[in-house]
Amino acid sequence: MPLGGFVEMSLLIRLRIMKFGNRDASVSRLASMSVALRPLLRSCLVVVLAVRVAAQDLPTRLDEPTVQAMNELAQQLDQARTDRQAAAAAGDAQRGKDLDLTIQELEWQFGSLASRTNVREFEEAPPAAPFDLQKEILSLVEPVVEAAKGLTAESRQIAGLKGRIEQLELRQRQAELAQRITTRTRDLLPPDAPARAEAERDIAEWGRLIERARSERNILEARHRALTESQTPFLEHVRTFFRQRGLNLLLAGVAFAAVLLGSRWLQARLLSRRRRERAVSLRVLEVLFSALGVLLAIVAALVVPWLRDDYLLLAIGVIFLIGAGWVLVKAAPQFYEQIRLILNIGSVREGERILVEGLPYRVDNLRFYSTLVNPELQGGELRVPIQHLIGQRSRVPGADEPWFPTRVDDHVMLEDGVIGRVLTQTPEFVVVDDFAAPKTYATTEFLAQKPRNLSRGFGMTSAFGVDYAHQRDATTRIPAALQTALQSGLEELVPAEQICRVEVQFASAGSSSLDLNARVDFDGAAAPRFRELSRALQRLLVDACTENGWNIPFPQLTVHRSA
Repeated sequence: MPLGGFVEMSLLIRLRIMKFGNRDASVSRLASMSVALRPLLRSCLVVVLAVRVAAQDLPTRLDEPTVQAMNELAQQLDQARTDRQAAAAAGDAQRGKDLDLTIQELEWQFGSLASRTNVREFEEAPPAAPFDLQKEILSLVEPVVEAAKGLTAESRQIAGLKGRIEQLELRQRQAELAQRITTRTRDLLPPDAPARAEAERDIAEWGRLIERARSERNILEARHRALTESQTPFLEHVRTFFRQRGLNLLLAGVAFAAVLLGSRWLQARLLSRRRRERAVSLRVLEVLFSALGVLLAIVAALVVPWLRDDYLLLAIGVIFLIGAGWVLVKAAPQFYEQIRLILNIGSVREGERILVEGLPYRVDNLRFYSTLVNPELQGGELRVPIQHLIGQRSRVPGADEPWFPTRVDDHVMLEDGVIGRVLTQTPEFVVVDDFAAPKTYATTEFLAQKPRNLSRGFGMTSAFGVDYAHQRDATTRIPAALQTALQSGLEELVPAEQICRVEVQFASAGSSSLDLNARVDFDGAAAPRFRELSRALQRLLVDACTENGWNIPFPQLTVHRSA
């Protein structure tokens, strides 16, 4: 098309704009302004139309629906213009304004069909309305409210009918009572009293009210029965909801799960192979990656109802997001502390030691679900939500600091006298074999028993005395002989390598005996025979004294009598 054709078309569109505008003084002002702006307007319209024509070929034929729509619009325009003239002749200003708006809308529609261009774009945009948060929220909640109203429409209608029936029944009873009282009052009046005739009229009026209430109640009861019999069960409403929107819900759930799991897999693939001591920058990246994954999953779930034009589910999702955002704002201080912990800059840090319910654990990692480990306990790995660590403190463990005093199969001695093998130890319970009868302790109670771990080595001591008659040998020959006897006797019970030390020394000169002290240290492998060895220690000492003829005195009491 030549440039002149574009110019002519631009002028025609400008004239149409003037035509579509209000037909008052503003039109003349617009016309005078358009004369001054004609060169600029012509250039702009030429560019716009050139782009449109370049992007779209001119139509060569019109389809039947378009022709029919244009004819209908033309007829409606003619009728509206005729009505406008009639309203102007009648002086009806309000109807004239309404018809002007109708004519303008019809002309926009016709112009858009004829030119295949949105004619509204060439109109001066109306001033933007001020943002109203309340209106925006109401428009968002409206689909949900409409759906809820549709779901409960039958129930509300039935409840309304029932309430109206009860009201009519009450009114009927009150009217019947009033009629009876009025009848009684009439009967009490003299036959020739003027009030008797007025009472007759009241009785008749009460009768009409009673009949009207009875008739209306019968109609409403019939409607109530019909609605009750045809009422759709609630479960059927639920089934209908899921039949209509079940696929959308399923697709939204699949999209959410796919994006979330995909982001988690990608995060594990990219970040889990880093060194154990993670820098703060890597932790920040993990937090951002997790937050981005959740955000993308939510967006994916909302895109599904948007693409499938299910605005009810979309509105529900947006309302849910607004509520979740409000909760996040309220919980911001707590989330701040959680982020500090995840970044390993809080009061609990990775690799350090922390007490949980009285038991020590090593902080293996700090994430939204953190891992705490006690390597000495069966099932000693805990997955703890990060919020449970807020307010806790950890510390650097010592070089050889134990995580628990015993291990499974260790032999222990407790303060309550129990000596046995540890069968089970978990964060909740410790089971000790006491004479083939397992005894169960809560783990914290077990620690309160101050267990002595025999499997890591133990020693025994025994104090005894010999008679003062052996005073010459009590510090030399007797201790050496007893030590040799203990060594040889114990080697008959346990292997020699399990006996770490045998020692007998003079202790003190007692009131009735020369006291000696025997000590034997064993390796932890001898722990299963602890009871037997403790009994054997005294036996071997007594046997050695018997073989050597050394008397073991008993406590003596000396009585002095005055002369």
